Amino acid sequence: MTAAHYFDGRSARQHLVDLSAADGAIRLHGAGLARSYPLAATRLAEPFAHAPMVLYFGDGSHAEVQDPAVRPALAAALGYRKPWVVRWQEHTFAAVVALVLLVLLIASAWHWGIPAAAERLSARVPPSADQALGQNALALLQRQGILQPSGLAPDQQAALQGILQRIEPAAPRIPLRLLSAAAPRLGPNALAFPDGTIVITDELVRTVLGKDGHDIDAHAAAALAGVLAHEVGHVEQRHSVRSITRSSLTAALSATLFGDFSAVAAGLPALLGNMEYSRAMELAADDYAASVLHAHGIPTAPLADLFDHLDEQQQKMPKFLRQAMSYASTHPDAYARGQRLREGQAGQGR
Repeated sequence: MTAAHYFDGRSARQHLVDLSAADGAIRLHGAGLARSYPLAATRLAEPFAHAPMVLYFGDGSHAEVQDPAVRPALAAALGYRKPWVVRWQEHTFAAVVALVLLVLLIASAWHWGIPAAAERLSARVPPSADQALGQNALALLQRQGILQPSGLAPDQQAALQGILQRIEPAAPRIPLRLLSAAAPRLGPNALAFPDGTIVITDELVRTVLGKDGHDIDAHAAAALAGVLAHEVGHVEQRHSVRSITRSSLTAALSATLFGDFSAVAAGLPALLGNMEYSRAMELAADDYAASVLHAHGIPTAPLADLFDHLDEQQQKMPKFLRQAMSYASTHPDAYARGQRLREGQAGQGR
């Protein structure tokens, strides 16, 4: 016989009882309480060295035994045998093997399983989702004042439309639409939305034209053609939907691994994983742009020069800020992208 705490499963009240095991039954006796449960229907929770032994009964109640001295006899009376997982984790070598296998499983899921699953799932996303995502994202940026009415001259905007018409696919996956917008908070940039909308900022156009430039000459037109072809590549390859799908899967895996630390422990791995994925997409869009420019007889050197110029602007920032931005950026290094384009151009003999 030993002292135990009994909970009837209907309230949080704790009953102090005497517990005994004999004649095939567990018997509990306390102030105004007497219970008897068959040993065969009593379940023993997995014991822990410094925690009470917990017995679950068929009516939903349970008892907690604090005295460690009676645990072996009580476990024997219940016919308890440690599961193989418990026996395994009590052996150092087996625990290390299990840990290594778990790490390999997580790494495999992260590097191969999630990308493969994301590709399968994104292929099932209907085109109507692209339209809704693109329209809502564009409207949000406009409401927040991130994208403002363009200040480019009408002839410049017309020239941009002509450049897009020159390099867009003969049969695009979805209709393409070009918008120019002032975006001081984004700076020199271009955006591709899932619904086929491509936004090029005034700041990027002015960067290509230079301080005193107005007319879009052949060199500037080639650079802008490369920028627009890059954004068309994002649309044609559905990078937005694929990225959202992967983000959801990586966040789900991180939350499963790290539980309630969703804002830090789960969010950070998902963010880092998707930065790598986004960089791969940027390089894929660069390759798409290079192939389009080559197909239309447009040199890639002006686009590479633009990347070099953007890299030079970054070099003017403080070193610590430049390194932090490089690490956190979803885009590959601008100088490396320019070099990659030049190497591809040399391979094409241009």
